[in-house]
Amino acid sequence: MHALKKALVVDDNDGIRRLLNEVLTLEGYLVDTASNGLQALARIRECIPSVVLLDLKMPGMGGLEVLSEIANSYPRIPVILITAYSDQKDVKVALENGLIEHYISKPFSLTDLIELLHSLNI
Repeated sequence: MHALKKALVVDDNDGIRRLLNEVLTLEGYLVDTASNGLQALARIRECIPSVVLLDLKMPGMGGLEVLSEIANSYPRIPVILITAYSDQKDVKVALENGLIEHYISKPFSLTDLIELLHSLNI
C-alpha cells in the first residue's frame, strides 16, 4: 500500500488553485489549497504535505518569503515554484540559494507538471 500523497497548492489565483486541485486529485493526491503565504504556512503546520506547489508572486507574503520559511522549518518538503517568465531573477536567486530545485513557468503544461511530480517520485 502506498503512503498517501498530499499536495499543497499555494496561489492567489482562484482559477489556478481549482485547476491544480482537480488535476492533482485525479493523480491520486489529497490536495489542500492556500491563497496566500500566511495561510500556506498555517496549512503546512497543520498537515505536512508531500509537495508544495508555490506561486512566486502573491500579495502580502510573497513566494520567496514562504519558500524561505519552508526551507528553514521543513527542509524535507519539496517545493515546486510556479512562476511567470518575468520572475526569472527571483527564480535564479532561489535556485542559487538552494531554496528550490524545480520550477515551472506560467503558462505551464499540466503534462509537464505531472511528469515532474512523477520524476521526483512524489
